[in-house]
Amino acid sequence: MKKKQINKLQALANDKLNTLQPSNLRKGKYKPTFLEFEGYTDLFITIEALINVSILAAQGDTFSPPRIKDHGMDIRRTLELANSLLPFEEGEFLDESYRLFKEDPKSSF
Repeated sequence: MKKKQINKLQALANDKLNTLQPSNLRKGKYKPTFLEFEGYTDLFITIEALINVSILAAQGDTFSPPRIKDHGMDIRRTLELANSLLPFEEGEFLDESYRLFKEDPKSSF
């Protein structure tokens, strides 16, 4: 691989690989950088929604426990969180990296 391709690949990695960052608290662990909450209450509501959707899915029937007030909103919050976990920027990096590697068929890792 040519130095120009390596430099471009490094620049792409710096720009695109930003979904996970090393944890300051736990060595060898990573944390997502894109999850944002309006506060603890919003975080707790989102966690509760995840639990409620899991309860509803595990039941397999139409009965909704009385403590689950708005199962539609819980499903929406769960799907929004799952959607935010998709690392599209890393996918773009991988696509461009693949293209760079294919430019030089004699390159090896």
